[in-house]
Amino acid sequence: MTLSLRLVQSQRQTLAMTPQLMQAIKLLQMSNLELESAVREEVDQNPLLSLASRPDSRLGGRRNTVTRDPSSIDPLATVASRPSLTDHCAHEIAVLDLDWTERAIAEFLVGSIEESGRLSEDAEEAAVEALKVSPAQVSVTLAKLQTISPAGLFARSLSECLALQLEERGELTAVARGVLDNLQFVARRDVRRLAEVCGCAEAEVIDTLALLRTLDPRPGLAFDTSPVHAIEPDVIVRRRPNGGFLVVLDTARLPKVLIDADYHAEIASTGNAQAVSFANQCLRSAHWLTRSLDQRARTIVKVASAIVTRQRAFFDGTAQHVSPLTLREVAEDIGMHESTVSRVVSNKALSSPRGVFPFRAFFAVAIDATDGSVSAEAVRAKIRQIVDTETPASVRSDDEIVKTLKAAGIVIARRTVAKYREAMNIPSSVERRRMARHERSGAAQARR
Repeated sequence: MTLSLRLVQSQRQTLAMTPQLMQAIKLLQMSNLELESAVREEVDQNPLLSLASRPDSRLGGRRNTVTRDPSSIDPLATVASRPSLTDHCAHEIAVLDLDWTERAIAEFLVGSIEESGRLSEDAEEAAVEALKVSPAQVSVTLAKLQTISPAGLFARSLSECLALQLEERGELTAVARGVLDNLQFVARRDVRRLAEVCGCAEAEVIDTLALLRTLDPRPGLAFDTSPVHAIEPDVIVRRRPNGGFLVVLDTARLPKVLIDADYHAEIASTGNAQAVSFANQCLRSAHWLTRSLDQRARTIVKVASAIVTRQRAFFDGTAQHVSPLTLREVAEDIGMHESTVSRVVSNKALSSPRGVFPFRAFFAVAIDATDGSVSAEAVRAKIRQIVDTETPASVRSDDEIVKTLKAAGIVIARRTVAKYREAMNIPSSVERRRMARHERSGAAQARR
């Protein structure tokens, strides 16, 4: 076989992640407060931009700045709140040694991180498809992101989250790896089986389990500020008089920018080439910002409308819980990529006749049932109902809860019951029995 060199031309489509496109992606996933801050920064940098005044707004452009009496400012309003998970990750990424492609991948993955700190499902595949990069490039970037403090962020699973924390401590032993690879036995507290698969003594397994209890399975929740700030809706859902629902954007909280075309014309008339070039650049940037804000608004309404359509029974009040729904289903309904929908639902909320809810609340995992499927939220409510109806003599174990759910037509694994129970801060059956005994003994002593 003869080897030779030759030039070959080929044509292919790629997505160029320009700085403007990256900024548009950031705007899409921002909350209204973050958007106001970002727009204010653009206004400060662009002399052709100003902010339109709003009756309830605290922001003003250079041409409509409001002077406030310092004595009237609430000192509590100036106290800095904890940074959000997204802000923290952006700050940490800024000091990482990343090239341009890796930085684009990192920005994409930040938009796919869940409140717990773990990556959402298919985040890596979505990055490969959206950015037209190789899986190896995503893996290399992800490994760098997993060095961010606190340890455990950007993990793809619970076991990886805990492994990252142990690795940072220097305590990721062979026994710990074996235990983390067999978390199904940890859930059952099967020390003997863990000792067998890890090839160690049961005492080592017990010590490792004690070590795991010192770790944080949800490191991202340290940045959750939702208990401090009330949810402000981005979208308002109203009933139509003739049936159905109307979905509108809450524009009262959105910043509105104005472009000063007269000022641009004044600069253009000077004939100064450098000044004209700068003014044209500012004009292009201003038009891009207004288009991006308009696109952001229309995308949010599209996603919200698709959610309302899919969850019609919940908004009508005929269903107590939301139906199973995935990001992919909404993406297919509106003809957008799943990663775009993921960014829209981040930090967004809607107000409806049933209350104010984060967009994320309407996405529920489907659980098999005899009459189709039910949402994970409905299953959690059923588990809560089962536990609330227990008596001291009828405390149910996770296995017994599985059987009760199965009798009701819901097929679910024991480890899933344990996960939902722990998420709702419901103690184990052993702890609930112990609490019941204490209550009985306390009541008996009171009677004496």
